Amino acid sequence: MGIGADLAVVMEGVRASVAALDVLVLEDAALEGAALDPAGAAANLVTVAGAGFGRDAGAAGVSFEAGAGVDVLARRYGLCLERLDVVARLEAQLAAVKARDVAECVGLQLAMTPPEAPVDERTFAEMSVVEEIAGVLTISSGAAGALVGQARRVCSLPPLFEALAAGAVSWQHAKVITDEAEGLTPSGVAGLVAHFFDPDAPNPARGAAPGELVPSRFRAKVRSWRERHHPETLEKRHAKGVADRRVDYARTGTAWAGSCSTCPGTPPVPSGTGVPPPPAASKALRKSGP
Repeated sequence: MGIGADLAVVMEGVRASVAALDVLVLEDAALEGAALDPAGAAANLVTVAGAGFGRDAGAAGVSFEAGAGVDVLARRYGLCLERLDVVARLEAQLAAVKARDVAECVGLQLAMTPPEAPVDERTFAEMSVVEEIAGVLTISSGAAGALVGQARRVCSLPPLFEALAAGAVSWQHAKVITDEAEGLTPSGVAGLVAHFFDPDAPNPARGAAPGELVPSRFRAKVRSWRERHHPETLEKRHAKGVADRRVDYARTGTAWAGSCSTCPGTPPVPSGTGVPPPPAASKALRKSGP
C-alpha cells in the first residue's frame, strides 16, 4: 500500500480548500473594516466591496473592488456559512490524510518485520505501532486500535476513500460503511460500496447523496440495504453481539455490565444455531457497591 499518487491527489484538494477558506476570510475582514468606517456606521446597510472579487499581484494576493451597496451583516452571515461548508469539506479531506497515514504506518511496520519472524514478534510489532499512533494523536490505546482497523478498511475501498478525500462524505459517514460492512463477504462489501458510491452501478442508491444525509440517517439506509440483500448477516452480527457481552469488575467496588442485543421487533435467530434468542430490548446496567 504505497502513498504515491493517492496522497498527492488528496493534498491537492486540501490546498484548494485552504485557498478557498483564505479568500472567504479576507473578504470577511474587508467587510468588517468597511462596517467600522464612521462614514457608514449610521445604518446597517453600508456601501462596501461589490460582487466582483478578483485576485491581483498584491501582497495579500486578493483585492476587493468597490461596487454596489451590500448588506454587510447579511453578507458576513453568508460568509460564515460558506466557511463552515469549506471547513467541513477540509475536515473530511484531512480525515482521509489521517486514515492514509495510519494505514501506511501499519503497512510499513509490517514490511520492516522479517517474513520469518515468529508470530509473537509480529504481534508485538503491530501492538507497538498502535501504541505509537496513540501517543502521537494523544488518544487511548483502544481508540488507536479502532482507528487503525477503520482506516485500513476505508483505504481498502477505493470509491469510499475517494469520496472522503474529495470531501463528499465525512469521516462519520465512512465509519458507517465500515461498521455495516462487517460480516459481509468481499463481494458483498464491494456491492454495498458500489450501490452508494458508484453512479454507474446496476442499481445505484436513489435520493440524496450519502454526504447530504446526517450520519444516523445514512446508517439506517445502509443497514436497511444490507439486511435486505444479505439477511444472513443478521445471525452473524447477533452472534457477535452475544460474544461481546461481558461484565467487568474492579477492586474499587464498581461493576459494569454491557449488553449488545437486538432492538425490539427484530426477527429471532433461527433455532439450532447454538445462539440464544435476542432479548426483547437492549439493557445496560451500571451498579456500584461498597
